[in-house]
Amino acid sequence: MQNNVDKRSKAEIAHDELEAAIVDCQIAPGSVMTETEISEYLGLGRTPVREALMKLANENLVRLSRAGVVIPELNPLTMLKLLEPRVLIERLCIEKAVERLVEEDKPPILEVIQLLQGLASDDRKGFMALLRRMHHILARSSKNEFILSTIKTTQGLSRRFWCYYATSEDQAYCTQLYIKQMQALVNQDKDVAVGASAELMHYLHEFTKAHLDHFK
Repeated sequence: MQNNVDKRSKAEIAHDELEAAIVDCQIAPGSVMTETEISEYLGLGRTPVREALMKLANENLVRLSRAGVVIPELNPLTMLKLLEPRVLIERLCIEKAVERLVEEDKPPILEVIQLLQGLASDDRKGFMALLRRMHHILARSSKNEFILSTIKTTQGLSRRFWCYYATSEDQAYCTQLYIKQMQALVNQDKDVAVGASAELMHYLHEFTKAHLDHFK
């Protein structure tokens, strides 16, 4: 039997691997690469890479220009703008997820909670992987494909900024908020889930503002 990875198309593999490399800052912000260099980096042909790049451009994770494929710089001003719609989108996502959650949705959430509880505060790679899973779980649980597609346009850039700047203390604090939010989702407690999300968004806003001086 094929596993989930085997069932993905080459374009999907190219997208997921390149997204991870950009979000986890394995490819430095501000880098400019050619399609050929990206194909060699991923070990995949140019056709699936080109398809992946078009999708990543729609998610604001790359810019396609005559100079090549541009990996955007880390800009706290851009992140502050991004947080404005993200606050509204995530609140709506959580509200709909709580309303529409069914029993078969709960095991992946419980698994993520358990992994978060055992995660070391300095395990950035593990946290980033769980962060991506949580965002996908929330979006899928909303049972709204438009929420899912909208979240994809905000989360990648947000995760990348976090990966680059967050400290172990930041990660430890937000881990507890994510645990609280996910537990409330399983319990279908909308007030607690929305409250944890609001607290998290406020923290991320202050976290981002703190880096404005570094950018200037």
